[in-house]
Amino acid sequence: MSTADIHEFAKKHNLATSSDHELEDEVERRKIKKQFPLDVFHDNIKPFIQNLVDKYDLPRAYVGLSMLSAYSSAIGTSYHIQLNKLGDIYFPVWACLEGISSQGKSLVMNQVFKPLFTLQEEIEDEWFEDTKDKTEDAIRFMPSKQLIYSETHIPTLIKDVMPSNPKGILQDADEILAWVNGMNQLSNGKKEGTDEQFWMKSWNCRAHRKRLSGNQIFVIKRPFLNVFGGAQPSIMWKLFKNDRATTGFIFRLLFAVPEVSKIAQPSLSFDMPAEMEKIHSNSLRSLYNDLPMDNDEESRAMFIDQKALNIYHSWSSEKIAAINSMKDILEVEIHAGIMGKIKEYCLRFAGILHLSDKSYETMNYTRNELIGVGTMNRAIKLADYFYDSAINISERVNDKIIATPEVLRFVGYVKANLSFQKMGDMEFPKDSEAARRMKATRKCKKFIKEFPKVFNAVNHE
Repeated sequence: MSTADIHEFAKKHNLATSSDHELEDEVERRKIKKQFPLDVFHDNIKPFIQNLVDKYDLPRAYVGLSMLSAYSSAIGTSYHIQLNKLGDIYFPVWACLEGISSQGKSLVMNQVFKPLFTLQEEIEDEWFEDTKDKTEDAIRFMPSKQLIYSETHIPTLIKDVMPSNPKGILQDADEILAWVNGMNQLSNGKKEGTDEQFWMKSWNCRAHRKRLSGNQIFVIKRPFLNVFGGAQPSIMWKLFKNDRATTGFIFRLLFAVPEVSKIAQPSLSFDMPAEMEKIHSNSLRSLYNDLPMDNDEESRAMFIDQKALNIYHSWSSEKIAAINSMKDILEVEIHAGIMGKIKEYCLRFAGILHLSDKSYETMNYTRNELIGVGTMNRAIKLADYFYDSAINISERVNDKIIATPEVLRFVGYVKANLSFQKMGDMEFPKDSEAARRMKATRKCKKFIKEFPKVFNAVNHE
């Protein structure tokens, strides 16, 4: 492409949503620092996306991940990709926007999720209308339809909300750390509480079963739960505590990392054109309303064209070969944990992109939808971005893993093979002998659990 061609192209197209091969300058910027590939989305929605980036001053990654989360929430359990060996692949998206305060996390959610908030309001209005003449006892047994859930009380979510919403729920977590810390509050200190286990099951939409009193069995066949929230860079390390990286829990999250940390400055003189908002709203409404689900209805199967599947296998094999060639076993462990989740997310992206394309075109959703090569290539672009963003976050967390001076003192005690009593004598000299030992024991065990890599380094010396 000549310089003249580039200038001519720039006049006709929006730069933020142009594909790699369409604009060489954009390609060069992506080589310098990986940007979110906004060109993966359908042409009809690109003007809306462009305005969110340019006029609202929102990070590309925030916009892109929010769009994926919104599509996924609207689709829910209505479709899955059927693969003989891997089983059924549903499309949940767990989203974490990393960024400083006022970088645009709330603004992007308000803009991208607006049609879903409106749907939630309509659901609530319908519920109030249906219950206005009912008794309290009658209301208690009525299904409670819901799309967005903001509370952190998991028993209520499982028992009351999920059974009435087989299509799925969007958990508006706001602060991801609060969502994580809210798990297992009733697990009596057990290492793996029931809340975290339930969430890990829901990431794959695996059936949740629980035996109740009276020999009754409670079953949620396909628990579909999306998560959307943010976290500031300074506290990101806390998400990795308690071995969540090595167990793979934390890498179920997709991380949107802005290219620059700055406060968003949206144009106060700009309003999103109504026709662009309508295109966005119609898409999400179509995916939600035109693909209803109930507890007795089967999810529709999607399939992957063999050529597209070959491309996916080549991509994943190349990634895995690069990981297997790494020399550092801890580095291999982290990269392997990330790749294990991103491999599945890549297939989810393919399903989401395929269905979102149809929501802008025919709105004719059929059984046995077939995902082609072009869609798979776009999904791989997304997978590459989220693989790199997870590595970026992980490396920064590992560089810090913010071991406080107190933690480092205990690392030194362990390195010196001191007893808990000796540790307590040094840390809590004013307490009784028994109290010193007990406090030191609790502290040391707590720190080893929260900062395993710091203490593992002692063991490897």
